[in-house]
Amino acid sequence: MAIPMPPNELVYFGKPGSFTHIVAKQIVGSEKLVSRETVQEVFDYVKQDKSRRGIVPIENSSGGMILDTVDNLVAEDLDLKIQEEYAINVQLSLLGKKGASIRKIYSHFAPFHHCDKWLKENYPDAERVVVDSTSAAAQHAAHDKHAAAIAPARTAPEYRLDVIHSGIANDISNVTQFFLLGHAKSASKDIKETSLSVVLKNEVGSLCHFLKPFATESINLKRIMSRPIVGQPNNYVFFVGIEASTNETPMKKAMEEARRHCTEIRLLGSYPVHPPFES
Repeated sequence: MAIPMPPNELVYFGKPGSFTHIVAKQIVGSEKLVSRETVQEVFDYVKQDKSRRGIVPIENSSGGMILDTVDNLVAEDLDLKIQEEYAINVQLSLLGKKGASIRKIYSHFAPFHHCDKWLKENYPDAERVVVDSTSAAAQHAAHDKHAAAIAPARTAPEYRLDVIHSGIANDISNVTQFFLLGHAKSASKDIKETSLSVVLKNEVGSLCHFLKPFATESINLKRIMSRPIVGQPNNYVFFVGIEASTNETPMKKAMEEARRHCTEIRLLGSYPVHPPFES
């Protein structure tokens, strides 16, 4: 069931049938969706109009953080806020044309890794071709009856493919998380997490001193990643995810103390976290 949202334009990363597209449809349905090829294009498109929102992947449980998203979030000129966090349980299927012999299989490198055992047992002689995304893989398979794609089952209708086999991944939990971005802060009353962009003082122990107030207030840090500051060699900005709302007293205390050890700290958003959708 789609989560009701205002009928503003929602731009998503990737092609139709991508995991981001699947999540976007769960949020607003099929209308008002706009596709962009890169994460950078999503950010740029949303920035142009205050009525627009965008959805981009932030992390995959097996592949790690999405660097393009992190770099855009910590950019100095960012004027967007993280409004929500969504997720999807990644389930993979083999898509193609029923009855056709499969000589070639397309997918992103990560699904090939997750499905390696199954592929060796069922299609040991098929050529594996790595492409940029599972939706691109489906696009390739749609133009070759002897090709197949590893992608979510919900991608099949977008490219008029059949689900030949479902549940082909190794028995490993695989979740991708996404940020919904907009021009205003989240209006939700059920805030679960906060993300920050942080530049620390260049002195011994600055990271330790920054982190300690959160531990003192029993606040858990979910994510922390350093990225180089463009044009400033050996200087870094940290993307920090915290399991707390900025409205909570312990969080306010921790933030006040942590600021003393930063040259810059920016609030990227304080937002709700939704349970995963199924793919």
